[in-house]
Amino acid sequence: MPFTDRATRVLNRRVAYVDEGPRDAPPLVLLHGAGFDHAELTWRLTVAAMRDHRRVIVPDLPGYGDSDALCDPCSLSDLGAWTVDFLDALELERVDLGGVSMGGGMALWVAIHAPDRVRRLVPVCAYGLMPRAPFHPAAYAFFRAGGVALAYRAAATSDRLARLGLAMSYGDPGRVSRKAVAELRRTAQDQMHRRSFDSFLAAELHRSSLQSDLTPELGRITAPTLLVAGTADRLVPAHRVRDAQEVIPDARYLALPTGHWPMRERPELFHPVLERFLSD
Repeated sequence: MPFTDRATRVLNRRVAYVDEGPRDAPPLVLLHGAGFDHAELTWRLTVAAMRDHRRVIVPDLPGYGDSDALCDPCSLSDLGAWTVDFLDALELERVDLGGVSMGGGMALWVAIHAPDRVRRLVPVCAYGLMPRAPFHPAAYAFFRAGGVALAYRAAATSDRLARLGLAMSYGDPGRVSRKAVAELRRTAQDQMHRRSFDSFLAAELHRSSLQSDLTPELGRITAPTLLVAGTADRLVPAHRVRDAQEVIPDARYLALPTGHWPMRERPELFHPVLERFLSD
């Protein structure tokens, strides 16, 4: 059985998702990241850890996994508004909302623009907390030169290069498993054709800045918030997450000894903290 074994329609497009756990438990909606990702790749271990006592809902985001694309280019605000529509489609009035990387930025966007829909907020290594990417000129040149397509092709065709790519998202490359490499290669083969990350970068990555810097709006967030950073994260430096804690009225900050993917690299550290925060 596939991980995302349910489907609905949002804006007349198919959305695949997983929905597990008791229906009378508080719903937890989790959003994955961009690039080499989909619902199962990021959140499978979290669903397994929490489904006995919490309703856990994880969609394949537009253009990933078994979900249709949304728009091209597709900005963070497009995806944030889509998240609210997804909650409406599942008749979820108020949820605990978490996300990693791009998904973390989507969660922040919803908490800012639709605060009544979010009970508790967990952005993990979230996009949207800085005006420029690390090594921004190089990142922009890489994208404009077609580097994303080359990265997909490299990871799809080589275990060694797939492992190298994963190592860039881990704090400890020794924790990259064979299973994770195989999963990444399958995802890269799919995204070679779909190119969903290109669509996001086309909207968000400008020559001298990022389209979506949510920091001026973080003070509008009313939900209790757990900001999670990876101390070895190369994409969203931990100090950016720490700075966000100073602006969000009711926020806690947690730094884990990981890279950009804490729930996969160190689930034994991430899941207990997530559970405690949601249960407070």
